[in-house]
Amino acid sequence: MLRFNRRSRRLLLLESGGARLYVRLSRAPESVREVARFTPDSAGRQALSVALEKTPEEPVALLVNLPEEGHVRENIPRLRGGERSAMIKRRLRQHFGDNPFVMAVAQGEVVGQRREERLLLTALPCAPLQAWLAALRQTPIIGIYGAPQMMAEWLQREARLPSAALLLSLHPHALRQTLMQNGRVLFSRLSPAPEGEEKNLWIAEETARLYAYLAHQQYVESGVSLPVCLLAATPDAELAAAFAHSGMTPLTLQPLAWKKPPTVEASGVDALLLACLAARPLRQDYAPAALRQQYLLPKRRRLLLGAGVLFLLTGVCSGGMDMLAARDLRARNNTTHLEVARLEAEAQALLRTKPELSAFPRIDINDAHKMLDEYARYPAGRSPEIMLEALQQLADALDRHPGVHLEKLRWQAAEKTLNLQGYATGADFARFLRHLARMNMNYENRQTPEDAPIPSPEATGAAFDLALHLESAS
Repeated sequence: MLRFNRRSRRLLLLESGGARLYVRLSRAPESVREVARFTPDSAGRQALSVALEKTPEEPVALLVNLPEEGHVRENIPRLRGGERSAMIKRRLRQHFGDNPFVMAVAQGEVVGQRREERLLLTALPCAPLQAWLAALRQTPIIGIYGAPQMMAEWLQREARLPSAALLLSLHPHALRQTLMQNGRVLFSRLSPAPEGEEKNLWIAEETARLYAYLAHQQYVESGVSLPVCLLAATPDAELAAAFAHSGMTPLTLQPLAWKKPPTVEASGVDALLLACLAARPLRQDYAPAALRQQYLLPKRRRLLLGAGVLFLLTGVCSGGMDMLAARDLRARNNTTHLEVARLEAEAQALLRTKPELSAFPRIDINDAHKMLDEYARYPAGRSPEIMLEALQQLADALDRHPGVHLEKLRWQAAEKTLNLQGYATGADFARFLRHLARMNMNYENRQTPEDAPIPSPEATGAAFDLALHLESAS
């Protein structure tokens, strides 16, 4: 899921008396300044549209503090993924119809036999909000946030709240009453303040009526003491006197225990909420996905463009490193080839300095393979030891007669014969045969009579084909 920085420099507060535009000058909470006010009619909405058209690309965050909000508690089965989302959408549509400005806040599991999850389903008033959004159609919207949720976020961080408390906050011409339990909003209502009536007494009576409603709806237990905390500039003594009436017995007025006192006066509750919104926007808001597209699409395009550039640079760097590695490998390969050529040249030069060994005849490699295959087919009792002895005598004979050249040699183990093929002069061949006779090696001339060598000095280069019988070899 893509997440972006949702901090905005421009903030718009929507209330029953109109709209107020704020600008955040720095990161400090007290840097939020009001720059313009707009009346809740067509002229005010037109003026807002003109004011925002000066910087149409700069987004805006909305804080909604309007009456007639919806708050419903629901328990749903413990589900996950798409099934949970579908269940929540059905419940939201069941309670709020086609209102697009809805939100479901998870509030933990329900203790009981069934595994259930507790949700708070909330909705903003649709008609006045859509009227203001029509004036913002050209402005990117970061999010739409509710005043009760923003207040709970701020107080949970800045104050020590009781486990259950009723918060009262005075706004221009209105009183907001918010029931909180363990730092979470359970119910909130904005009531318009009447003109010409004693304010402290009206606050106490309105709080008593809300307590009766909450007890009837089973938000609180009837008759159980409920702490009441005020966020307003009303004198504590006057309000305490109004709550001292006997009809206010379950409600106890008590001050908030601040972790760090706020830097802005308590009368500026709206300023505090806007400062909190500018510094730490909530993760959840009421804005539909389609409404935020104008804000999210440019950021997604920049993110994709940045990712593409990053991948391109990574590919270029990787390709460059591969090219360098290939060039280095090619250089080492050329060096290896040159070294091999040098070593082969040295070996050939070294071999040319040595005399040729005529005792080792040239043997056809195919005949050698056949001979070895024949050895493998015979048992150990018929090992060719006699052939090895004959080869030693044959090597001695070839050393004594350098004119005799042996080209092929084949061993036939079945007949115990050694076949020789080569060429020699007639005189050398005759002497070679006599030498074999002296070594008691019987031979047989396999040539035809017309091809038989003539043992005379005149015959040169005569070929021979002999079969040596090795039974009588010594």
